[in-house]
Amino acid sequence: MSHRSKNAAAIFYAFAQFLLLAVLFSLPVLIIRIDVFILKNSVPEVSAVEYSEQILLFFTTLCYAYIAKQSPSFRRFGALVIGFFLCLLIRELDMFFDQLVFHGFWVYPASIVAASAILFSLTNRAETAAQFAAFVKHRHFALLCLGLVLLLVFSRLFGMGSLWREVLDEGYVRAAKNIAEEGTELMAYVIIFYASLRYAFAMKPVKDESAQKTNSNIFCKH
Repeated sequence: MSHRSKNAAAIFYAFAQFLLLAVLFSLPVLIIRIDVFILKNSVPEVSAVEYSEQILLFFTTLCYAYIAKQSPSFRRFGALVIGFFLCLLIRELDMFFDQLVFHGFWVYPASIVAASAILFSLTNRAETAAQFAAFVKHRHFALLCLGLVLLLVFSRLFGMGSLWREVLDEGYVRAAKNIAEEGTELMAYVIIFYASLRYAFAMKPVKDESAQKTNSNIFCKH
């Protein structure tokens, strides 16, 4: 391939990436509009936004389960990653557990998942640490980290009731706060899923045990 062709391919790839991200980042707004204009709700716990978050978390977990299935060397650290996202999914399903069992029951299955993942990862600390290092060095980690910070930090701060009461004053409506907070969370889940999908596509399969022992890095690109 000529130098000019390589440049054209790089530009086309960048443009395609921009379009893909534009579509992905438009999805939260579209889903919120479905809740507001079609379902006529203010994004309560049973809403299109909540269901979308649960679906994204489920498929995010599947991405890392796929990597762990294809590459046994990833499984100990992978257990931590899978356990983390499973706990988030269980937390998102808290209303289901509240109705099925009792209020706050989600803490118990989440604790079991977390404890199991931690114990399994500790069975070989050196391997877990090596895979942790490979995971955070990967070029898609920055995007995943951005999604996690948006989910765990920004959405919580941005969705604080005190902020919205101060901004809206007497015109404070809880629905506005809900839409801002849940919309930000949904955006975060989209970013996390996209980064996780990129991790799965970037995975280098390990075909035999000798390769598995000599190469602890299962990701083909950094």
